[in-house]
Amino acid sequence: MSRARYAFAAHPEALADLRAVPENIRDLALLELQHLVHGNERGAALQRDLAGCHKVYVDPETRWRLVIQYRDAPASSQHKREIYLLAVGERQDHAAYRTAALRLERERAATAASPHDRRAQAATARSPRHRSGGPVTGVRSR
Repeated sequence: MSRARYAFAAHPEALADLRAVPENIRDLALLELQHLVHGNERGAALQRDLAGCHKVYVDPETRWRLVIQYRDAPASSQHKREIYLLAVGERQDHAAYRTAALRLERERAATAASPHDRRAQAATARSPRHRSGGPVTGVRSR
């Protein structure tokens, strides 16, 4: 077997998706993930809310999909890039795509509320101007 070209990571809920699908679909999905990690497949690029993501057909009838992203791998990884599994689901009613978009939106919201927001809140809390509402005294302007 060839060496893996990409690391692998998955959204925790995507792993639950994988456990919930029928066994034959799960086996096919795992095989597709193996092909992706080894660089033998790429998937088709998605647009709009899922720009930057790829869809991968799981079964011959193309009823089931994987939604993945190619991301930078963590610094601790042996690989520079990773395959990140966002969702596993049926194509019908765009279930896999809606699920992936929702998970991406939650990740973006969590990221947006992280270091920069916390630093801004901390700076505001320490600001003498903010507490009193008046100008900061003892500071000369140039």
